[in-house]
Amino acid sequence: MEKVTRREQKERTRTSLVEQAEKLFAKNGIAATTTADIAKAIHVSHGALFVHFPTRDELIMAVVEAFGDRLAEELGRRFSDDMNLREMLKAHLAVLSEFEDFYLRLISESLVLPKKVRSTVYAMNASLSYRFFRAAQSQMREGKIKKLEQAPFFNTWMALVNYQVLNRDLFSEHVPILKENGEEIQKHFFNLIKA
Repeated sequence: MEKVTRREQKERTRTSLVEQAEKLFAKNGIAATTTADIAKAIHVSHGALFVHFPTRDELIMAVVEAFGDRLAEELGRRFSDDMNLREMLKAHLAVLSEFEDFYLRLISESLVLPKKVRSTVYAMNASLSYRFFRAAQSQMREGKIKKLEQAPFFNTWMALVNYQVLNRDLFSEHVPILKENGEEIQKHFFNLIKA
């Protein structure tokens, strides 16, 4: 039998709380999921949850940071410096589709999330925006796509992605929608930005 130190047990409990919170947030919504629901799901007392996360906002922040870390790790595995824009966008859709249920809640409930959480999501997107824009610059110079500023370029992409995710029940019975409609999203994006 493995001997676990108190510190290791505390870290495992914290990790379990974050993982379970993400699952419940994805299933029921961030606003609708209580801290009591999360504690109950991993069989710890409600008070034990607050030992790890003194406020609900801190728990939400931990979940979003863990999501961002996994997203960055997956994108890092799939991205390479020599990828063209189309390959990057395809990889982005593939990764988001793996986390689509939680991502749906994150974007649909963003206005009621703590400001710090929204800032973290913004920072994640800013990093992507830079990489995508850098990949597009050669096509802009060659006149294949419009010469756009970074913000409208990236915002157009994210608007198409987020629209599909937010309205996935209207477009398909299959989830994740990004896996099913990814090529259509990319095609539409390139039609909007072609020179």
